[in-house]
Amino acid sequence: MQSSFQLVQPDDVVIEGIPATGMTIQAAGRALGRLGGFIIDSAEQHIRYVVVRGSGLFAKSRLLPFATPRVDIDRRVIEVDVSDQQLWQLRDFTPDALLA
Repeated sequence: MQSSFQLVQPDDVVIEGIPATGMTIQAAGRALGRLGGFIIDSAEQHIRYVVVRGSGLFAKSRLLPFATPRVDIDRRVIEVDVSDQQLWQLRDFTPDALLA
């Protein structure tokens, strides 16, 4: 069965005339990592998840729901509404699991 989701790379996204490459993802007021892309629901053409690239040698990419995002172009930050509890529950939710 083919996934109904697709990954859109940050290089392919422009927000208010600014490339999304290198933007920081924040939740609950703290930085979680860099933007690794967006997961689009192909059927509905809607962003469902943001891919967050962690830092460090053993960091992996994780998915967060793209719920009521706020974009600060000047600071190059995308803030998503995800609580600490949700972050803990989503710690193993990776792009590989969704796009397989």
